[in-house]
Amino acid sequence: MTATPVVYDFRKPPPGVLGHRASQWLSAACRRAAGPWARTLPFPAEWTLATVEMIDVVSAFQTLGAETIALPLTAVSPAEGTFVLAFPRPVLLTLLAGLVGEVPPALPADREPTELEQSLIGYLAKELFIEPLIQSWPQEQAPQLQPGALTSPRRAWRGPLEDLLLLARLNVKLPFGDYPIYLLIPRSGIGAVFAQGEAPAPTPPQQSASIDDVVQAMPVDLTVVLGTAELSMDDVAQLQTGDVVVLRQKIDQPLDGLLSGMRKFRVWPGVIGQRAAVVIDSAADEL
Repeated sequence: MTATPVVYDFRKPPPGVLGHRASQWLSAACRRAAGPWARTLPFPAEWTLATVEMIDVVSAFQTLGAETIALPLTAVSPAEGTFVLAFPRPVLLTLLAGLVGEVPPALPADREPTELEQSLIGYLAKELFIEPLIQSWPQEQAPQLQPGALTSPRRAWRGPLEDLLLLARLNVKLPFGDYPIYLLIPRSGIGAVFAQGEAPAPTPPQQSASIDDVVQAMPVDLTVVLGTAELSMDDVAQLQTGDVVVLRQKIDQPLDGLLSGMRKFRVWPGVIGQRAAVVIDSAADEL
């Protein structure tokens, strides 16, 4: 049997455990949003989760398109990071019109929001999006998100452009059609907390700090196993440049990360600049 090698897109690894838990959280938020949307808007409308994918920041911006405007949703604690809620401007204008009791006959033309519309955006974000997101948070202590100023997606994003993020595509159903909005979820800060499904570990006692410092400074080697294959000695003897060896590793499953020869992490391969890199997906015992 022959196999044709294909190029794997390291910029878009499968979302893994973090993506699965984010999908559960957002699906619950969509259900909670049904009531506020029905009470707030004078026309039938709802939002549902379409997809969640792991993607690099630059590719995420390209996905959003030129008509997209963004609203940063920042936690009170800067360490928790910032989500970005991104709309096509005509969809945002439709929701703002509904907020003041208007029922547009069709999706409005793309334009910048007026000063009056700008003043309503924070209220709209809290009622229709932030409250359902907070109420559906998978932990008891939910972050207190605050909407920032309307801006471009690039300016709303607070992390490095080299990062990977979770891009959630939400489908907004309006009387005259279905349209996408997007939620950009950072992998650190808020995203890391809800993905773990548990609160951060408590600070160790002060008396053990010196021991911890020594242990944490010890160097260890992290080895990532690309995959394995079983070959006969005859197969090995006949290998030549350009031959393809099919590994047992599937491309939609993370790789094993080993510490001291023991399976410790599940990771996704990628690149940072000119160097190979990996993204930690989960501890090995989580799968």
